[in-house]
Amino acid sequence: MSRRIQISVALVTVATIGVSLGLLTMLRIREAKEFREPHTVQTYGGTNYVVQLTEVAVGKAETGCVLIVYVRLQNPNAYDVTLSRNWFVLVDRAKDYFLPSTTGTQSELIKLPANSVLDREMLSFTVPDDAFAGRVALLVGQNYMVLVKNEGLFEVHLRNGEFRSFQRRSW
Repeated sequence: MSRRIQISVALVTVATIGVSLGLLTMLRIREAKEFREPHTVQTYGGTNYVVQLTEVAVGKAETGCVLIVYVRLQNPNAYDVTLSRNWFVLVDRAKDYFLPSTTGTQSELIKLPANSVLDREMLSFTVPDDAFAGRVALLVGQNYMVLVKNEGLFEVHLRNGEFRSFQRRSW
């Protein structure tokens, strides 16, 4: 092979790697934007609030798997809004429903003052090991569902006390 051909092959290889990395980066950015998309929820009584996923942490505890969903809650109303933590229900691919924990530091009610934002409200769920075998969604209000995890197995094996966090739906 001549020197000129070797340089051409090297340039094509470097360009291909660069384009691939650029496309992968754009895909990850798009996934993060989709994950953090705000969702306006309206109740039958006319109250509205905005829910935005900010992060998901998956871990293992002695009681089973733990899924912690961090949400940003916004109250655009000129009056206070009180949400029940039990209105936020996790649904797995088998249509099993899981209520968030209301023990420890988690109270049953989430209070949103008028025109305010809660940046990292935590919703903690204890689920069986097979709950992450497919899609996982979060009911954030009456008839409003937000996708937390895409299709596909969660194949990471975690030890007790170990957590992994994600800011996208593919995990």
